[in-house]
Amino acid sequence: MIDSIAGLAQFIRRVTVRKIIKYFIPGLLVLFVVVTGTLLFPVKPKPIPPLPFDATTFISTPPPASPFVLPANAPLLKRFGFYLLVTIPQKLHGTNNSTWSFPASPKTFCSIQGLLIQCAQVTGMRYLMPLSVAAGGVQFGNTKTLNGPQWVGAFEKELQTGDVQYWDAGTRTMKREHLALLRFPEQKTILVLPEADVAEFQRTNGIHSPPSNNR
Repeated sequence: MIDSIAGLAQFIRRVTVRKIIKYFIPGLLVLFVVVTGTLLFPVKPKPIPPLPFDATTFISTPPPASPFVLPANAPLLKRFGFYLLVTIPQKLHGTNNSTWSFPASPKTFCSIQGLLIQCAQVTGMRYLMPLSVAAGGVQFGNTKTLNGPQWVGAFEKELQTGDVQYWDAGTRTMKREHLALLRFPEQKTILVLPEADVAEFQRTNGIHSPPSNNR
């Protein structure tokens, strides 16, 4: 009986080793070849089309900060590890902005530019705005804990419907007016304008069908 069990265990070990040699090692070699080829001959990303207006006249939120930055002159071995540990998981799962958490906070007067910078960190989008809007503020707060997309959605809604104040250089007065969010998904850009300025902006730049203001 013992000899039979020992023989069965030995047979299972032999079969397992054969399967490892037959499937795992060739698979590992294929993965190595694919990753090495990708590192040595990277596929050029699709070019981003230009915006249909001059973005240099607006204030821009800075690019989202990332703790995973690979130096341009990184050696092949380091690039290989970065590809396995960072690039592949991001391509498979994307950037999970729902892991952001914003605790409940009372409604207070907040900087528009400051909170749009936070929105950009969450979503990876770029926000553009006139200097007057960047220097403005809005009453904003949330009654319960929100994840990243929920918080961004709440703040963007407040800009479009809430108590917004900004400096009007033309009249040299503080204005209270809702803002419009014009979305340009291909350029990952959102333009924030006073509602009263949207029609003139569209006419000047020949934008006949701008992206919707709604999320």
